[in-house]
Amino acid sequence: MRKIVWLLLAAVASFAAVADEAGTRLSGEELKTLVTGATVDHVAKTGSQRRWVNNEDGTFMATSNNKKYGSAMGQQSSTRPGTWSINDEGKYCVEIDWKRELEKWCAFIVKGTDGGYYLNSDPTRKIEFSK
Repeated sequence: MRKIVWLLLAAVASFAAVADEAGTRLSGEELKTLVTGATVDHVAKTGSQRRWVNNEDGTFMATSNNKKYGSAMGQQSSTRPGTWSINDEGKYCVEIDWKRELEKWCAFIVKGTDGGYYLNSDPTRKIEFSK
């Protein structure tokens, strides 16, 4: 039993070291300063490019080139309202009701060693905030 506990502790410690090498997780206050009023550019896992401005009241209007669905007539772009927040864990949370599905997620924002921002230290999930 003790071996299992020590193995679990070692695994957690090594995961934390990898996360530190990948960048620095923003605190809730740092995140609030960064995202409030910022224009957000993000590419979803489906390849859709999305953009919105985080209003101070927690709302935004998102636009997307909608690579996932598109249409038979070649019209792909879509604009839908959404909300953003920072939860008690310090995660950036987004909810967008695209007509065909609800997108709802929360992620830690990590500042990478390259100066870019990423969702949960994943180098393939870059997110840009600009003011």
